Amino acid sequence: MAGRGPAEQWTAASVGLRRLEYFLAVVDHRGVGRAAEALLIAQPSLSQAIKTLERELGATLFVRDGRGLALTAAGEALIPAARQLLRDVAAARAAAARVAELAGGWLDLVALPTLAVDPLAALAGRFRRRYPRVGLNVLAPQDPDDVVARVRGGACELGLTLLPCSDPELGERELTPQRFDVVLPPVDTHGVVEQRAFAVADLRALAWVITPPGSSTRALLDQVLAVSGAEARIAVETDDREAIVALVLAGAGATLLPRSMAEQAAQRGAQVRPLDPPLIRRVGLVHRHGALSAAARAFLALAQS
Repeated sequence: MAGRGPAEQWTAASVGLRRLEYFLAVVDHRGVGRAAEALLIAQPSLSQAIKTLERELGATLFVRDGRGLALTAAGEALIPAARQLLRDVAAARAAAARVAELAGGWLDLVALPTLAVDPLAALAGRFRRRYPRVGLNVLAPQDPDDVVARVRGGACELGLTLLPCSDPELGERELTPQRFDVVLPPVDTHGVVEQRAFAVADLRALAWVITPPGSSTRALLDQVLAVSGAEARIAVETDDREAIVALVLAGAGATLLPRSMAEQAAQRGAQVRPLDPPLIRRVGLVHRHGALSAAARAFLALAQS
């Protein structure tokens, strides 16, 4: 070990972390006696641990002077390196503990159907890739109020819903807003061929394939049409959301879809028109105040990253 200074030698595997902790205790308490009292160990045991550390490093760390122990140049050089190592070890232990907390189990979520497609599907994929041992149990609510009720009642830890959430018992984390587009049948079954954005007034002439009253998308459509003093002209009303795009493609009418879902419908042949001004709604995750499981905390952090 000759030729290597203590600042380099301390990284060797033979140097015990406990002895580095003892070394820093002697430094911080300015003596072996006070350090031993603070560490709740016998003074001879602490002195022996320091001597062992000096042998491992091949350097003297303390010398006696008239007032007690004084640090040598080697001891001074070791202090910052020893502190950094112990900080790194503490951080590594904390990280390992967090991983251990996410080594299994389930996270219960409730999400509005359109939000379960986007953004939940992408978030769930990212979460599962990062924490493959944690399962996700995604429940479908009846409406936004049901989301709030399930989270407030403890049936689910997280709820994906519309914002703002009016329940003071719940906290909220806002996500990227949802932008909606008008989705129309293919040209050969409809006749809308203009490649332009739709104004709100244009929506009054359309027949709609839409979910029943009380659903979030139906409420959005009704709110938009109310601006121009109109009511939705319903062609097909269904709570089978998976059938909506198929009905539009078959020429039954138009619908409103979040942009990501509208783009998928376009790939199947549907016409898609944006709205001017844009139709946007705020969405986010709601949760109870107070302690959350490690899985819920991790999901929230990932959703906002």
